[in-house]
Amino acid sequence: MRSGIVDTRPPQYNVTSSVQYAQSSSAAFASRQTPRPPRPTPSAKPRLILVPSEGWSPLFLLAIALYCVVYAIMAAKWVEHSNLLLWAPVCGLLIGLITAKLPRPSQSLLHLAACLVGYWLAVGITGTLAFHISWLRVLSDLRDALFGGLFSGSASSSKTVFFFYLVFLCFFLGHFGSWLVYRARLPWLVALVYGSIMLVNLNYVQGDSTLFVVILLAAQVLLVARIQLVNQLGQWAREGLYTTRPWVRAFTARCMGLACAFMLVVMLVGYLFPVFQQSASGRAFWDSLDNAVNNLSNGHISLQDPGSLFLSSGSQTNFFGDQLMITGSVHLPTGDVLTYSSSDGPRYLEGFAYNNFNGQLWTSTVSTANSYGANEILPPDSSRSDLQQVTTDVTVLQPPDGPKHYLFGPAQPIKFSVPSLVYGDGAAAAWTRPTPLQRGETYQVLSLIPISSADTLAAAPLPSGDTRGIWRAGLESLQNYSTYLQVPANLSQQARQTARDWTQGATDAYSALKMLEAHLSDQKVFSYSVENPPIPGNTNVVDWLLKRRVGYCTYYASAMAMMGRLLGIPTRMMNGFSQGHFDRQRNTWVVTGSDAHSWVQAYFPSVGWVSFDPTPGFASGAQPAAQGTPGVVTPTPSPAVHPTPAGTAPGVKQVTPGADQQGNGGQANTQGGDISGWLLVFAIFVLVCSLLVMLSGLVARWWRGLYADAPLVTGLFWRLCLLASWVGLAPRDSQTPHEYGYMLSQHFPRHASPLRRLTDLFVRERWGAPPQAPRREEQREVERTWPELRATLLRALLRRRT
Repeated sequence: MRSGIVDTRPPQYNVTSSVQYAQSSSAAFASRQTPRPPRPTPSAKPRLILVPSEGWSPLFLLAIALYCVVYAIMAAKWVEHSNLLLWAPVCGLLIGLITAKLPRPSQSLLHLAACLVGYWLAVGITGTLAFHISWLRVLSDLRDALFGGLFSGSASSSKTVFFFYLVFLCFFLGHFGSWLVYRARLPWLVALVYGSIMLVNLNYVQGDSTLFVVILLAAQVLLVARIQLVNQLGQWAREGLYTTRPWVRAFTARCMGLACAFMLVVMLVGYLFPVFQQSASGRAFWDSLDNAVNNLSNGHISLQDPGSLFLSSGSQTNFFGDQLMITGSVHLPTGDVLTYSSSDGPRYLEGFAYNNFNGQLWTSTVSTANSYGANEILPPDSSRSDLQQVTTDVTVLQPPDGPKHYLFGPAQPIKFSVPSLVYGDGAAAAWTRPTPLQRGETYQVLSLIPISSADTLAAAPLPSGDTRGIWRAGLESLQNYSTYLQVPANLSQQARQTARDWTQGATDAYSALKMLEAHLSDQKVFSYSVENPPIPGNTNVVDWLLKRRVGYCTYYASAMAMMGRLLGIPTRMMNGFSQGHFDRQRNTWVVTGSDAHSWVQAYFPSVGWVSFDPTPGFASGAQPAAQGTPGVVTPTPSPAVHPTPAGTAPGVKQVTPGADQQGNGGQANTQGGDISGWLLVFAIFVLVCSLLVMLSGLVARWWRGLYADAPLVTGLFWRLCLLASWVGLAPRDSQTPHEYGYMLSQHFPRHASPLRRLTDLFVRERWGAPPQAPRREEQREVERTWPELRATLLRALLRRRT
């Protein structure tokens, strides 16, 4: 069975015209006249049949399976504008089909060309449709992500780069799937890849996705059945089995009907099976595989102990312990932890704070706890009158492991519906339950949140320039305030200078803190990662972050807290959960273990503790900006936050490129812009070359298939007529082959001899007796002269067009 995108049919001359021409040829030979060529019937024109030999049904089934995978990526909410991902798969499917069906040029060149097309498609969608930025900006972000500090000194993991990656992934899955189905005939491998990627993304999808899993399974089962049937029919044809088109259609319909029945039986049996959770051995296997990937990525390979490759590279610390050691990884609960509904929308949920830091370890010096009964009023942190009351109902699904039983709620809670132990030193630092929390237990939190505007907070000057005694009077209400100004002794001079540089020009404490927050959350400079190499024992986490520019939330909160203290502003690190995601089916906000979070709180005179979040992709506060943010003056978070942040939340103050760097920053950016410009020119040149390669492959495929079923000399003569007609020298109805050949010889006198020779052999092959048919050596002679004739006609065509 032939395989091709473009199947051609040679010109067919009817029998009547051939017989008539044979009779006229005899009479003409007797009268020394040249016979006329037969006039072709309408069916003699070459037809392009744009149908793969496998049919369109495999492509349709492949598209269904691919878009199920794309749905899983979109439902995971990795990025904004995820609906734009729908454009890439269809382009990948079509280009993969073309690549699979082109015999020339080589498949490696075609794959390279296809990847470059997908690359530029992803750049265009990312820059033009998603973020409305220049392509040069996208290329600059990609350069930073690929080369790290080689050019700009930063390791970027911005939302632009991640969106580009997802678009290219969707394109490549389509290209890869089409090629595997139509060229390699390996639908099982397609099913394995698509299923694996979908399952990975479904781990981050909130809600029921069973329907799409069923659709993916059905499409892949039918796809495998269809390709296996195509392979079997091809094998029968090669073995000499004669089949008719109606029989093939009927046989295919019966086989696909059996495949549908088998698929339904499999799904029914699978539905009747009980559902089991992952076993301990399975969890251990995936943890070992994850450790191996992390160790290879970070270069932690030991030849003396190869088995250590599958072990965690660093000790994990419990996020909900009495102390928090900042290590390469952290132990978090898995699955849903709690759900909540609030009278004022989603908010960060506070649980406990740390105030003492030695460079890598956070602890709390607050050890005094007061007991309060259910619904008993707690002492407020602020005595202000402009407070907003927020009521939150919390349902515990999985109590976090730790020595204390923490209660979580919005900022400044004043009442719990359950008995509580509150740790504090004039201001509450942790809220706990005397007895363990139970699964399914529900409690209510009442919070009084101060309504503070940016102007109100900007009234507090920097402590170093406080001439009115605002800070001295305000700190009297904060017991042991010196613990909130403590800085580790091993903090380097570079970190201290960085804090001064980043806050240069600030005249008040709030502006200085916002500058620190904006610099640390700038995703063009810093990136978020939950898996990191261990921090050396003699290195401060602030210096480590400024050097590597990658880490998780505790890294960034520690850096901002210490830099704030260097400015004389009391700070502490608050721990709890970000706002989670909204579950429409349950009509509630759901917080998972991956939503565990650390952020910074700074103390302002006459206001109290105010939250800031310097982690890239996160933003402090807990209510969407569209609804207002009473009591929370910092920017608002995005509705859902994943371990890999999808982007900066609305309202985060971003630093313009180059403005956050001192000294040679402008020069570095100019150099980076020049490099990006050359990269853009080079990439466009390579793209054009790739498109030309693919176009030449299509043209070569069509040209070789043209008159493929005709004899050699006849096919060459008809190609000669076709090229000559493009030049304007088409054969006329009144001309015989010899007359037409003589006309061409007049226009191309240098090639008169090969033209006459080709014409003579054409007449002998078409109408001569069998002994007069062209011999093999004559055919070789024509084949040797044909490239020169073809080149001559193509040059004439170019001269005519120009």
